[in-house]
Amino acid sequence: MAPAAATVGAPAPTAPDRVPPPIKAVRTPPLPAKAVETSPATRDAVPLPVKAVLGDERQTTVVVDLTASTRAGPRSAEVDGRAAELAPLMSDGLAVTVVVDTTGGAEAPAWLSAAARFVLEAPAAARVTLIGEAAPAEVVAAPHEGPAGIVAALDGLRGGGRRDTANALELAARQFPDVPAGRKLAVVYTGAADAGGPSATALAERFRTAGVILVVATTARDSPYWTAATEATGGFFAPAGQPVVVPALDQIATTLRGRYLVRFPTPDRAVPLRVTTPDLALTAEVSPSDPDTSGFPLGRLLIATGTLGLLVAGALIFWARARRQRRPPPIVIAHGRAAVPPPARSSPEDLT
Repeated sequence: MAPAAATVGAPAPTAPDRVPPPIKAVRTPPLPAKAVETSPATRDAVPLPVKAVLGDERQTTVVVDLTASTRAGPRSAEVDGRAAELAPLMSDGLAVTVVVDTTGGAEAPAWLSAAARFVLEAPAAARVTLIGEAAPAEVVAAPHEGPAGIVAALDGLRGGGRRDTANALELAARQFPDVPAGRKLAVVYTGAADAGGPSATALAERFRTAGVILVVATTARDSPYWTAATEATGGFFAPAGQPVVVPALDQIATTLRGRYLVRFPTPDRAVPLRVTTPDLALTAEVSPSDPDTSGFPLGRLLIATGTLGLLVAGALIFWARARRQRRPPPIVIAHGRAAVPPPARSSPEDLT
């Protein structure tokens, strides 16, 4: 059967209309707010650990601990709103005195190894000298720039004798008199429980006056003596095991890397100190005064005392001269009899 003919003009058949599926609303979690980086200058400041204040009436050096700052980047310091010099303690220009117990005890090889390791890890341009603690204490190696000469001197040391700790420390305090305060470091490796003479306070004052930071590693654990003697200088006490001294060596290296020096002209009052790092702003108030002079700078106290003495001496001289000029005239004593006038005679009228 033939198919039916299509009607002209009629619309072509289409497929049934497809209804699109309903659109479901999808709830997406809100995007987290973008963290806004704030500069350390706008953050709340945290306390700055000040370890010591060294120097004299001209220049002050503050030893600070920046271990809390863990982000690498530039660091800066301000004192009373003005820029100040900030530098790591362990940097070029450092002068190091190493004191080694050479009495030949059980820990002697460990001390020699520890000293060699410290010298090898010190800044390349640091000057280093070596002192032996065995009596008589002496400078074993003159200052060297670089580790080679000191390591060779350590290798040639032979143990024996008794400790001469007090004299060894006195020698250490005298080294590098031309180096500014705070740029001198004394590292002592000893088995002694104390210096064998001076008190901890006197020893700390000796090193602090000389501008030397004192660090002591010893097998004498929990030593109040070494703690007091070192901390007042900006250093610290590192207890070492016997015969294992590695923990003490690690403590010395880590702690010294966190120490920085802030240097500025000595002010005449307490001033605010601010250190800014990439992740922290740290503040403290520091005073350059010597605690032994009741808050008055030591150098100025000496000048004032000398001036007062000159004024007193001048006043005494002036008083003595003035007294001589105002001396009363001498008393003249006449020798002989004084003439006495005779009594007047009475007239007859007076008798009647």
